[in-house]
Amino acid sequence: MSVLIKELEARKDDYILVADVINLMANATNSAPDEVVKYLDAHNIDDHLTLLYMDESYIFEPYNGHIVCLGNDANITYFQKADVMAFEPIAKHGVFKDGSLYHINHLQRNSEDEYLTVDEVSLILSNEARIDFDYNKIRDLARKRKITPCFYFSGFVCPLLKDPLGELYISNSTDSNSKFKMMTGYFTYRLLVEQIIIQDDYLTVPYCEVGNEILIHRLLEKQGDTNIDYSNGLALFEGKPQPFDNPQNNRNKFSCISCDEIRFSKQELDDYIASTQTTSDNHFIEHVKLVEGDKAKQLESLKTENDKLNARLNKASEIYRQNQSEIKELKAQLEKAAADITELKEQLSNKIDAPDSIDELKGIAKLNIEKPIFISSAKAIARYLWSLDKSEAIRTGDMVQQVKAIMIKVNYDLLPSEDETIRTWLAEVAPPHAKKSGRTPKNAPSEITLTMKK
Repeated sequence: MSVLIKELEARKDDYILVADVINLMANATNSAPDEVVKYLDAHNIDDHLTLLYMDESYIFEPYNGHIVCLGNDANITYFQKADVMAFEPIAKHGVFKDGSLYHINHLQRNSEDEYLTVDEVSLILSNEARIDFDYNKIRDLARKRKITPCFYFSGFVCPLLKDPLGELYISNSTDSNSKFKMMTGYFTYRLLVEQIIIQDDYLTVPYCEVGNEILIHRLLEKQGDTNIDYSNGLALFEGKPQPFDNPQNNRNKFSCISCDEIRFSKQELDDYIASTQTTSDNHFIEHVKLVEGDKAKQLESLKTENDKLNARLNKASEIYRQNQSEIKELKAQLEKAAADITELKEQLSNKIDAPDSIDELKGIAKLNIEKPIFISSAKAIARYLWSLDKSEAIRTGDMVQQVKAIMIKVNYDLLPSEDETIRTWLAEVAPPHAKKSGRTPKNAPSEITLTMKK
């Protein structure tokens, strides 16, 4: 007994149950236990803290497993308390504010008043949810594994074995007695869920039933000098069985419980209630985020549409300014051409012995008069055609050909043989886009349509 007391003291002062760490984190962060496990796994707790279990000599040894796979083993595995308190993802939540663990003594947590009857569960759920929780609704919660039905048992426990066909059995070997342990705790099995009904009766406890094996739900105390393997389930005996060579010696097996002996962990119930409240809060937050997101999308859409309208307005304004500028420039050039013609006529009329008309001029004199008029006309035609080119598709080379095709009909003799000469004439009136260097793009239209306005 002194060894057990020493172990319990060491457990209290130096070690802490993994289940207690998870529950403390759940309470501190208002989270469900499975969410805490995911959080700790995401912070690689397995790489920083060693899982321990207590062997038959009450010595803590490394436990070969991971926190995400513990399940009920969280109630029989430990962390070193100092390691847990130094682990930053846990410490930052203020779980161990004063470094004391007296308030989570596992013997106190596992006391009888921490497990509730079906009626007590119904009352608590009805008060919290403002809904009448009857036995059927509680059974549905258990089916969904939100809460686990269990029963209290103190007696002998023997592990079940599995034969090559997968059937469970109890060993009948001569050393079978060495496999027994004296245990006190809460136990459960799969079909216990279906027994959550209103009736004053006894329930049959399974013995060696595949898929419905008895499992440890919460271990309170164990006695004995050997470990047991309960991965295949357990058989419970109120008194220590005799050797199994005679089936009659199994008459001490634990075979039934009363319906009113079904219990539920208050911690599990609190975790479920907290999860429903958290879910409700999350739904509200998500709804607010959704509404705000829709408004943000609408604002972004309006902003985009406004930017497009501003761009169109700016482009239209720029085209208008360019047109006004081109019209003003064309008027000035036409006025200049008219002035040049008037000046030439005056010069001709002032000449002594000047002929009555240009047609009477001969040779170089006639050429000197007709050529400036011819060049001015070519410029005026090019300037006008460019003013109609709203798509800015006509380059200087293209315009040379357009003017050449027109002026050849006006006066073939005055048309230069080299296109470069005509290009030189048009350089003075060519707009910026017509002067771009490089070849004409392959996708440029072979024909350019000009729009005439009234």
